[in-house]
Amino acid sequence: MMSLIVSIFVFPGMLSFAESEDLKSNDSEVVRAILVEDGVEKEINPKEYDRILEGSEEKLQQIEGFKEKEIANNNGLISAPENNSVTPFAIINQSRYVQAGLISSVYRTDLKKRVSVPVYNGTTQKITRTISYSVSRGYTSNVSLSSSYAKSAVQATVGASWNKSYSSSDSISQPIPLKIYSWVEYTPNMKSSYGTTYEEVWNYYAGSNVKIIDKKYFLDLYIAKKGNAGLPDGIYAVKEASKAPK
Repeated sequence: MMSLIVSIFVFPGMLSFAESEDLKSNDSEVVRAILVEDGVEKEINPKEYDRILEGSEEKLQQIEGFKEKEIANNNGLISAPENNSVTPFAIINQSRYVQAGLISSVYRTDLKKRVSVPVYNGTTQKITRTISYSVSRGYTSNVSLSSSYAKSAVQATVGASWNKSYSSSDSISQPIPLKIYSWVEYTPNMKSSYGTTYEEVWNYYAGSNVKIIDKKYFLDLYIAKKGNAGLPDGIYAVKEASKAPK
């Protein structure tokens, strides 16, 4: 099967990857696919791979529709002005995240990545080569969740693992036809949570309360899922082409 090692670096709401950004290769095709979901790893055929990703595209469109409705129902969720002054007096944090929707499994085709160097068979016959790859996955968000108040509000609703990252490296033995390039491509499977975040912090002094932070905004959060032996959930596809991917 596959042996893995992964390294992940996550910045609030953002991710950094060593993988190549460009997957384009006009004549590429999937010849093998491995599905890692909820800690279970299994090989699927290319037709099943296509079916899963096509269904995911429709699912993503549905989810976007739900999110647009949530924003419309909250008058656009425009953030209120924030007073950044912090005093040494008693602070009362009443921040909260009101989750409007939770989808346990979403394939992020928009985050599809090539995660290996393309291996070329320059011989005169079909040979088996080892393709090594590295994968990283953490959360993504439409806003920077750098505020401790926002982080605690999200954690109280979706759990402590929302901002965890998962990474690993592995290799796979793959027969490669002559004059053909082969590589591994990764499509992450993530959990989607969306709703309204309220950052509300009060300063208490001498019997009176003064609101020092008052923000309301829509949160679109995708949470990474731990798969098999540290490998992030998703589909790992072996692709082939007569030209090297850029």
